[in-house]
Formats: sequence, C-alpha cells, structure tokens
Amino acid sequence: MKTVLSSFCTGVAVVTALEPDGRPAGMAVQSFSAVSLDPTLICFRPAHTSSTWPRIRTAGRFAVNILASDQQDLCRRFA
Repeated sequence: MKTVLSSFCTGVAVVTALEPDGRPAGMAVQSFSAVSLDPTLICFRPAHTSSTWPRIRTAGRFAVNILASDQQDLCRRFA
C-alpha cells in the first residue's frame, strides 16, 4: 500500500461503489490522498452538493480507481 500511495502525488481518481440494491455509483475526484498507512486511511473530498456521494456513503464500502493519463473519456463520464 505504501508503494501505491507514495507513487500517486496528483491526478484524478474515480470512486465507485455498489448501492445496497445493486445499482452502481461512481464519481471522479481530484482531491485524493493518503492519510495513514497503519491503519490504512485515505482521504477524498466530495462537494457538499454532490448527488453521488450520499449513494456511495450508503453503500458502506467503495473502491478507488486511479486513472491513467489516457483515460480522459472515462473521467468525463464520471465527472
């Protein structure tokens, strides 16, 4: 985890989750960073106006997908 988090200094990530009813939810975030390695804690900051964040929060768990520079179309889809 340390290797992964230390190699991501800036960029865009997509946070995804499955809602309790099985519907997917996801959003692009630029504010993603490591907070702690032990325990492993990360931080991302959705806008207060986000309609997707409440859906991800309700899911109870999520995945962070770090995007490569050639994934701009995917980023726009989640923006």
